[in-house]
Amino acid sequence: MPTTHSVPAVAGMNLRLRPLAAAACLLIAAATVALPSPARAQQAQAARGYAIAAGPLDQALYSFARSAGITLSFDPELVAGMNSPGLSGNYAVGEGLSRLLDGSGLEGVVGASGGYRLRKVAADEQGALPTVNVDGERSAVTEGTHSYAARAVTVAGKTPTAWKDVPNSVTVITRQQMDDQNMTGVEDALRQAVGVTAIPYGDGTAYFQSRGYASEVQYDGLPANSSLQYLRQYNLAMYERVEVLRGPSGLLQGSGEPAGTVNLVRKRPLAGPAISGSVSGGSWSNYKGDIDISRPLNEEGTVRGRIVAAGQDGAVYKDRGHNRQELAYGVLEVDLSPRTVWTISAASQNDFSRGTDYGPGIYTNGAFVNPPRSAFFGVDWGTSNQTSNEFYTDLTHRFGDDWVAKAAYIYRRTSSDSAYGYVNGLVQLNNTASYVLQGQAGNTAWQDLDVNLSGSFSLLGRKHHLLVGVNYAQRDGYSASGSQTIASVNIYNLSIPRRDIPLTSASNTYSEQYGVYAQTRLKLADPLTLVLGGRESWYASRSQAVLPAPADWKSTPSVNNKFTPYAGLVYEVTPEISLYGSYSDIFSPQTQLAVGNAPLSPRTGEQYEVGAKGVFLDGKLNASLAAFRIRDNNRAVSDPNNLGFYVTQGKVQSRGWEAEVNGSPARGVDLYAGYTRLDTTYLSDPTNQGKIFSPEEPRHTLKLWTKYQFQQPELSKLHVGFGARVMSQTNRGIGMQGGYSVFDAQLGYRIDAHWLATLQVDNLFDKTYYARMPSRFYSVYGEPRSVQLTLRASY
Repeated sequence: MPTTHSVPAVAGMNLRLRPLAAAACLLIAAATVALPSPARAQQAQAARGYAIAAGPLDQALYSFARSAGITLSFDPELVAGMNSPGLSGNYAVGEGLSRLLDGSGLEGVVGASGGYRLRKVAADEQGALPTVNVDGERSAVTEGTHSYAARAVTVAGKTPTAWKDVPNSVTVITRQQMDDQNMTGVEDALRQAVGVTAIPYGDGTAYFQSRGYASEVQYDGLPANSSLQYLRQYNLAMYERVEVLRGPSGLLQGSGEPAGTVNLVRKRPLAGPAISGSVSGGSWSNYKGDIDISRPLNEEGTVRGRIVAAGQDGAVYKDRGHNRQELAYGVLEVDLSPRTVWTISAASQNDFSRGTDYGPGIYTNGAFVNPPRSAFFGVDWGTSNQTSNEFYTDLTHRFGDDWVAKAAYIYRRTSSDSAYGYVNGLVQLNNTASYVLQGQAGNTAWQDLDVNLSGSFSLLGRKHHLLVGVNYAQRDGYSASGSQTIASVNIYNLSIPRRDIPLTSASNTYSEQYGVYAQTRLKLADPLTLVLGGRESWYASRSQAVLPAPADWKSTPSVNNKFTPYAGLVYEVTPEISLYGSYSDIFSPQTQLAVGNAPLSPRTGEQYEVGAKGVFLDGKLNASLAAFRIRDNNRAVSDPNNLGFYVTQGKVQSRGWEAEVNGSPARGVDLYAGYTRLDTTYLSDPTNQGKIFSPEEPRHTLKLWTKYQFQQPELSKLHVGFGARVMSQTNRGIGMQGGYSVFDAQLGYRIDAHWLATLQVDNLFDKTYYARMPSRFYSVYGEPRSVQLTLRASY
C-alpha cells in the first residue's frame, strides 16, 4: 500500500451525515476526472543541514522527510530496488529532494495543502531538474511536521509569513499538539493558548478573554463579523491548526474588540493517500472517535479529496447531564490548470446536550453557595440542540512570478432550540431561591467573502511584499425566547415537572461590514523590515422586534469610511533572532446616543507592542517575549448633565507582558510553555475609576505541557507527558477566588510504527476550583479528575 507521513485523525463512529457534508463526501467519491498536472516553480527556500548516507532510496527519503519536517508520500513500488547517492550539506527542501532523487526518474511535487508526493518524470521532461511547486519552508501547514513550533502563520497577512517576521504576538496550536493532548474542542485548544482565558458558561459553550477583551474569530482568514463567544464550534478533527493573534486586529478583521482574533484553519487534502483515526473512552462513560481519510482521486494527483468524521457521546461530572456530538466534513481540491487550484468543502455538526446547569450564585449574606461539584441545579428534562452547517470554497491562481490571487467565500448557519431552568438571583440562607424556566429557539447565518492579491516587487535594489484586498461580512439572525418564574424552590431538592414554555419575545438582527485593505512589507535594509498597512471600513446594523408584536426595522448608528492604521518594524539581529515593535488599531461601533439622539463615535482600541522572537535548533524551537499596552478609548459613559444620554469619555488600559516557548528543545522532548502578566484598569469612568476592568482574567497565568519520548532502547516505546495551568486570584464582581494550579499527566506506549496508546489523567490531584466564578447569578466548577484511554492509528 502507498505510504505517507500524515496527520492523525480518528476512527470508528457511526455518524449521520447531514445534507451539506453528505453531498461533499459524494462529490469527492465521484470525482475521477483527470485534469492537467500542476506546474513546478522552484521557490527560494532557507537551507538546512543534512547528513543522509547513500543507500536504499526509500530509507533515504524517510530520513529526509524527518529532517526537513515535511510530509512525503509515495508508493513503495515506485522506489523498489532504487538507491540514493545520499545527501550531505546545507540545502533548501526542493534542492535537497532533487539531489536525493537524482537519476531515479522521479520528482517531488507539492500541492496547495503543503504535502509532498513523488511521481515519475514524463518522458519529455527527463533532462529537467526535479523541482517543487510550493515553498515548503514558508508553508504555514503544521500537519506532518510532528512539531509544536510553527514555521509560518497566515492570521497576520493572509499569505504564509514566517512566524519570526510577524511584529505581533501569535500563538499556534499545531496539529501535533492537538493530537498529543487529545484535544477535541476549540475550548480545549484555547485553554492551552498563552494569553487566553477560556471560561465555560454552563450550557456547553464558553467565552474567551484575551488582554481584557472578548476574542474575535476567523475561519481560514475570513472574519466572521462575530466574536467567538457562546457559540458551539466544530470539532477540532476538522482543523489543521489554531492560530491566535493577540492585540487589535482591525487591519484584516474590520470592527471588533482589542483582544485579537482566533483563526481556525481547516484541513486540506494531503498529497498522497493517508488514513488515520482514534477511539477513546474515559470517565463518566465518555466515548470519542474520529476517522480521517485523504487521497488523490486520479492518477496524476490533480484531484484530491479528504473526509473527516468525528463524534463523542457521554455523561458529565454532574449528577445529571449528557452530551452528544456528531461531525462530518468533506473537502475537494482540484488543479484546474497548472497554476489554478479550486477548493470546495462542506461540514455539518449536531450538538445535543441534556442537563444545562448554570450553577448557583451566592447567599444573601455574600457567601458562596459552595455545593458539591456533582450537584445539579438545572431541570432534568432540559435539553439543548444545535445543528451547524458550513459551505466553503476558494480559488487560488499563481501568476508567472510569485504573485498570487485568491478569492474565498464561506456560508455558515446554525439553528438551535433549548429548554432549561436556573437559579435566579441570591439564595436565601435556608437554600431557597427564585427559579426561572426558559425556552429559546433561533438561527443565525454568516456570509463572508474575501478577494486579495499578494506578491513581491523590486524597488531600489531590494525585494518587497504587497498585499491588497477587499472583504465583506454579513450576519443575519433570529432569536426567540420565553420564560416562567417560580417564586421559591429549594435548590437542593429540585422537582419541577416538564412544562411547555411559550416563546413570547422574538427579534431579527442584521449586521454587515465591508472594507478595503492593504499591507506592505518594505525591506529597508538587509536586517530591517518596515510593515505598513491600512483599512477603510463601512459597518451597519439593524434590528426588528417580531414578538410580542411585529415592528419596523430599527437601524443603529452606522460607521462609514473608518480608517484603521497598522505599522510595525522588524530588526533581524541574527538569522535566528528578531526584535520588533508595532502599532495596531481596531474600532467597535456603539449603540448609545448622545444628547439630541446623536450617534456616538466608535470605540477605538490601540496597542503598542514591543518584543523579541527567536527560532532555534534549525527551526525546532520557537521562543518569544513581548510587552504591550492597549488603550480602549471613546467608551460610552453616562452623561452627568443629561440623564439617559451618553458621552465618549470612558477609557480603559490593558498592559502586561508575555513569554512563550514551544517546540523541541532536546531530543525526545516536545514543549509548550507560556507565562502572561496582565493588568487591566479603568482610567476614566465615573463609577469604576481605578478598578480592575477584567477581573475574570488572572494577573498571572502559567501554562505548560511537555512530552518526553524515552531514548533508552529498552524504553523507546514509552513516553510520558505532564501539563500544568497555574492561575492567580480572580473574581467576577463578588468575592474572590485565590490562586490555584491544575496538573495533568499522560503515559503513552508506541505499539508499532502505526499504533499509539495513551492513558491521560486530567486534574491529576483532583483540585476543586471555579472555572467560572460565582456572582449574583451562576457559577461553574472546573472539571474534577478524569481519566481517558486513547488508541490512535496512522497509515
